[in-house]
Amino acid sequence: MKKIVALSAFLLGAALASPANNSLVIGTSQEPPNIMDPWVTNNLAISTEVNQWMGAGLTGRNNDGSLYADIATTVPTLANGLYKENKSGGKVVSNSLTYTIRPDAKWSDGTPITTADFEFWLKVELDERVPAPQRYPWDGAKITKKDDKTFTITFNPPYLFAQVAGAPGLAPSKQMAAGWAAFDSATKGMKPGEALNDQWTKFISQYTTSSNLPQVVAGPFKPTSWKPGNSLTLTRNTNYWRKPQGGESKYIQSVIYRFIPNTNTLKVNILSGQLDAVATVGLTFDQALDMQKRQGNKFTTFFAPGAVWEHIDVNTRGQRSKDLGLDDARVRQALLYSVDRAALVKAMFQGKQPVSNTFVNPLAPVYDKDVMAYGFDAAKAKSLFAAAGWKPGADGILEKNGKKMILNFSTTAGNAVRERVQQILQAQWKAVGVQVNIQNYPASVFFGPDMLSKGESGKWDLAMYAWSADPTLEGGDLFKSSAIPNAANGYSGQNNSGWSNAEYSKLQKQSETEFNAAARSKQFAQMQAIWAKELPSLPMYFRANPYTRVNDLVNYDMTAITQYPTWDAYRIGWASKGAVSAHTQK
Repeated sequence: MKKIVALSAFLLGAALASPANNSLVIGTSQEPPNIMDPWVTNNLAISTEVNQWMGAGLTGRNNDGSLYADIATTVPTLANGLYKENKSGGKVVSNSLTYTIRPDAKWSDGTPITTADFEFWLKVELDERVPAPQRYPWDGAKITKKDDKTFTITFNPPYLFAQVAGAPGLAPSKQMAAGWAAFDSATKGMKPGEALNDQWTKFISQYTTSSNLPQVVAGPFKPTSWKPGNSLTLTRNTNYWRKPQGGESKYIQSVIYRFIPNTNTLKVNILSGQLDAVATVGLTFDQALDMQKRQGNKFTTFFAPGAVWEHIDVNTRGQRSKDLGLDDARVRQALLYSVDRAALVKAMFQGKQPVSNTFVNPLAPVYDKDVMAYGFDAAKAKSLFAAAGWKPGADGILEKNGKKMILNFSTTAGNAVRERVQQILQAQWKAVGVQVNIQNYPASVFFGPDMLSKGESGKWDLAMYAWSADPTLEGGDLFKSSAIPNAANGYSGQNNSGWSNAEYSKLQKQSETEFNAAARSKQFAQMQAIWAKELPSLPMYFRANPYTRVNDLVNYDMTAITQYPTWDAYRIGWASKGAVSAHTQK
């Protein structure tokens, strides 16, 4: 994939006056590797954003965090008796939710959504042959069917966030039955490894790729065309049950995502009127600041509260990591002391993106404001390097046992801010004797199956990217030992650094069933203290998510809870076409 894409390639044939035909053109710097994978075996942010146009759940959350019913007729609560907690000795030992599927809930082909679709999803989610990123909390879940439209899901052990996030996913059991049977037959007795992963890819690719678009979806839009490297088109699903005020005809009828890897080109396209909106995976922060200065009356650039953690994973796996000392906490501490993050965010982001000291978002109830902070201290960094046995060679580069500290630093190619941050850090690390070589890749490669998750292969030493998560559901599970990607779990874990700490993992496991808020905060304070001392990742900053939209577009907004402006997809539309605003950006 070329790093710089000619502007004319994206201007040619682009929709210009979208309200005229009730369409919406969105620009994004990344292309999803697949879409509508019910088991989320790829977790790219752009995939999540696109999927929200096409997905539906039993319940959902709005910008304020309040639950609403979608596929379900009612949100389960303690008050209505549909949410229950079973206690023993004053402790919650299990909890359950009962859902009734609304009678008009259908897949896009008109097939009714039934209990079987949720049972099928859970069966596949719990199958050890499936490379799910993690099975918690579903590994303790059981569905009890009452009838085709009503079931109860029970968590034993209990799921702390069951009331908010305990609704199981769904998958079209009838449409996927033959494919699953073939996968099941082909993989019986097969041990984890590349062959098994290939079989899974063969199965899921039948329903999620550009050459095999999803056969059915449950949400308000369905995919109709995907041109790799160019665009993805979605059209309104008339079988979706929730209808916007005034009728569907007054709202967006089709959505076109245009893939523009270079963020500078993306910016030019919005300024020239070729795009109606930019995805959350789009403009860099400094570009968005510049857009605010130029926006005039046509469009607006927003900075939504940040639920996005920018960080640099340090690869602690494999022989290369040992040779470079990256498996030594002192070296990781020295790397962080070597960089002036406070000056960086002030210069690049006008101080609007706060330096992070831990993986926990300051918006999370379990955030510890007193966690250890690393200020810029080059002298301290040099002393830690020396304590770990690394001394400057004749050329000034640190050496140990005949090995020079030369690190490969990677991120997503074409992201102007990340590439600039790399250059700043590269210079600061050089000042303390660490040579850093920048090796960037297209997002499809960087987040692909052979890069981050396979750190033991030594393809990267430092990797800069972001994790997005609802801060109100912080579980600390990114860094638990069982989340390290490996052959046994199909390289599906998210602990890409490969860091393992028994005490951290023990506390994290305990926190999963701790319903006492004060006790859980204490556990997280200990977890954050351990993490900050060990530094499996170098925390950079929490991003305020910028996005841009034409002013006539309504209901295209978000918060740190909803995270993507597509959360209320069925109500997105043009005010000039009669779409009614139901909420606005805060």
